[in-house]
Order: sequence, then C-alpha cells, then structure tokens
Amino acid sequence: MTTRIPLMIGAVASALLSGCAASDDASGRFLVQPDRYQLYGCKELAEAAQAIGARQRELEGLMAKVGPDTSGRFVSTIAYRPEYLQLRGLINEIHRTSAEKKCKFSPDAASGAHVSDQAIR
Repeated sequence: MTTRIPLMIGAVASALLSGCAASDDASGRFLVQPDRYQLYGCKELAEAAQAIGARQRELEGLMAKVGPDTSGRFVSTIAYRPEYLQLRGLINEIHRTSAEKKCKFSPDAASGAHVSDQAIR
C-alpha cells in the first residue's frame, strides 16, 4: 500500500509535466471554448481580432520587458503566459470561424483597416 502512493504521485506529476511540452497552439485550444465566435459576423470577427491582437502585442512587450534571464522568464511564465496562451487560442478560433464564413479579412492583418460586413460568396 505504501509503495503505491509514491508511484501514483510520480504518475500524476509526469502527466502534469507532459503538458509543459505542449505547443502554444495546443495549449491555447485547450483554454478556449469551441465555436465561441459562431454567432459573430465578419465585422465582429475583425473587431475581436483587432482587440485581441492589441492585447497580445501588449503582453509580448511586457514579457520582453521583464528580461530573458531566469527570473524574468519565471515572472513572464507566471504573470503573462496564461493570458497570452488564451489569446492565441482565441485568435485560432477566429481564424477557423472566419474561414468557415469566408470573411474578406485576415485575422492576422486586422489592424484597424476597413472591413466589410459581407462574406465572400
């Protein structure tokens, strides 16, 4: 019985640590509800992509500001990384939804340019 507890702790720890090796996109997908933007039109998708892109750039600046050393990476991972991964998941979901709706904008290039409310037919 006592040998099972360390074995179970080791199994749980390895399962949790294996998530650390997952890609950012896979982690982002895990943090976002599927079909979140299904009811959005092309214009709303563009606006959401623009707002998310602005926040992503802000977080990237904050992560760069804390520095590349070990303590900076630790602070960045704890303070900014979870939100950053969630934003990447949201952008991926916007990509998917805009492709399904055949919108005329690129979520990557949604930088405030005029975006039509019409879909490509």
